[in-house]
Amino acid sequence: MKLIRLAALILILLTALPVYSMDNSREINWDNLLPKMAPLDSPFTTLTTEQLMDVETLVGIRNLHRRSNISEVSKIFEDGVEIRYKLANQGLDVDGLIAAYDQLEKELAKRNQMTNAELDGQIIRIPGYALPLEHKDTGVKELLLVPYVGACIHVPPPPANQTVYVSLKNAHILKNIYEPVWVTGRLSIQATNRSLSLVDGSAGVDTAYTLEGLKIEPYEE
Repeated sequence: MKLIRLAALILILLTALPVYSMDNSREINWDNLLPKMAPLDSPFTTLTTEQLMDVETLVGIRNLHRRSNISEVSKIFEDGVEIRYKLANQGLDVDGLIAAYDQLEKELAKRNQMTNAELDGQIIRIPGYALPLEHKDTGVKELLLVPYVGACIHVPPPPANQTVYVSLKNAHILKNIYEPVWVTGRLSIQATNRSLSLVDGSAGVDTAYTLEGLKIEPYEE
């Protein structure tokens, strides 16, 4: 009798547990993948567009020199000396601006890895563009989901927290990577680095999220 009662109790508990399915998925957009963050203060608001471009050029030349890609007698390095002289004559603290640029880059790199803990483990539905990680006539089961067309192929990849690695439960045939899709599945905060095949080779793409895909369908409003 006690065994019967125990079995009945277990059955009640199991039926009381939440059921996860596509029917109760949460529809999100790419902004939802970002955590709440304080606005990013830019130290360059007083600069003109030309001055900002000059600072960026100086940073690029410095980085080339650090990697020994150019020497101090190269034309590019001499161009950097002229730019520095021009900015200094405009009353700007060139070294201070370069240091501020470096600090801003570090902050952006940190923010690009930050995730929204509220979404961890949730069943979500999100639109995007699917890039297959494998090429099969019978369909693919692994892909990257990105927020805009051409990402990773024609332009640099989005930040890690704006790229989702999707592992599909069932193989799906992608007819056109330039057409948006809806993907539904369980989202988890799990960083990966996946190799994406390109026309001229392959590239490793960092992702901050992993999605166990239950369904993929054409995008409709």
